[in-house]
Amino acid sequence: MYFFIEKEKIVNILNKFNKYTNNSCKNPILNNVLLILKNLKLKLIITNLDIEISFIIYLNFDSSFKNGSVTVNINKLYELCKSFPKKHNIYFFLFFNRLKISCLKSKSLLSTLPVIDFPIIDKNIYFNYNFSISSIYLKKIIYYIHFSMGLEDIYYYLNSMLIEYKKNKLYFVTTDSYRISIYKLLNNFTYKFKKYFSLVISRNLVIELFKLLNFINDIKINFYISNNIIKLIFDNFIIYSNIMEGSFPDYNSFLINDNKYIYFDIFILDIKNALIRSSIISGSIFNYVTFFLKKNYLFIYSSDSNNNEIKEKIFINYKGKKFKISFNIKYILDIIKTMSNDNKVRFFLKDSDSVIKIINLNNKFIYYMVMPIQL
Repeated sequence: MYFFIEKEKIVNILNKFNKYTNNSCKNPILNNVLLILKNLKLKLIITNLDIEISFIIYLNFDSSFKNGSVTVNINKLYELCKSFPKKHNIYFFLFFNRLKISCLKSKSLLSTLPVIDFPIIDKNIYFNYNFSISSIYLKKIIYYIHFSMGLEDIYYYLNSMLIEYKKNKLYFVTTDSYRISIYKLLNNFTYKFKKYFSLVISRNLVIELFKLLNFINDIKINFYISNNIIKLIFDNFIIYSNIMEGSFPDYNSFLINDNKYIYFDIFILDIKNALIRSSIISGSIFNYVTFFLKKNYLFIYSSDSNNNEIKEKIFINYKGKKFKISFNIKYILDIIKTMSNDNKVRFFLKDSDSVIKIINLNNKFIYYMVMPIQL
């Protein structure tokens, strides 16, 4: 194996990949990147056994290049390549069981591990469905609903995101059993299937995908779905990941009939600032807030075990009955912080024991369900 490449071309992708590897992993090969050179295409692959990410770099023709493959520690490779001067070529040569790396007068040898031991996903897969979404929309979707995913929940299917297609709409849903976030996509996606489907992807895939989307411009993200594998292709990236087993909670059973609920609208900046102040008082242990609704006013109250307390009074256009309900402050703030300060948010309420619904009046295709707490 022999090739050379301009520093910036390989360092940029190594930088991204290096952030996704776990150098404390007990299996050393999972700290490595697999380099495969074939017909002027250099493919870099990393994996954590659940997610496999690859990127293709197209090289300029040189008759001296020799195809081959090698796996080497990505952190050492990245730090070494990063140290070389800009706009210079870096030369790679597989020398027995070590990778020789040279630039100008510098020469290094990195140890390698057998390529055959590098775990890659079987690519002989039949995909039942495929669809495409703009990277801008996908990034928005993840931003608006990712915080509702469980974090190391014992019910592993809560550490995930549901993607579901039904009645010409694509739904993205996350829940940690205390709240549900739903993004309904009516268009802005293309598909080649007619019937219902659903799949559950891991929290890790959602988070890693969101990170990668920060590096790319507006392009199409292509999804390919088999019985147990999801494949994504975009901007020379190819991602494979396992589809999670188990049944995602039936979020439809928590959806409410808006006509049977009372509601009030409030400026986002007003309630955001009030909740931030309330979270300072309540602290991390109690972490609750109580809403009192009276004619034309929302009163927000919070306290802690040391008799610290806070009361906020916000004018709203509300003509309904007196109402009292309590929530985890974090659950409400996570939602409010995704919204622009110059918009309004609408709260739908029924009674102090029933789930509430929150929508951004600027985008009614995103809605949130939050369970109240009993004090």
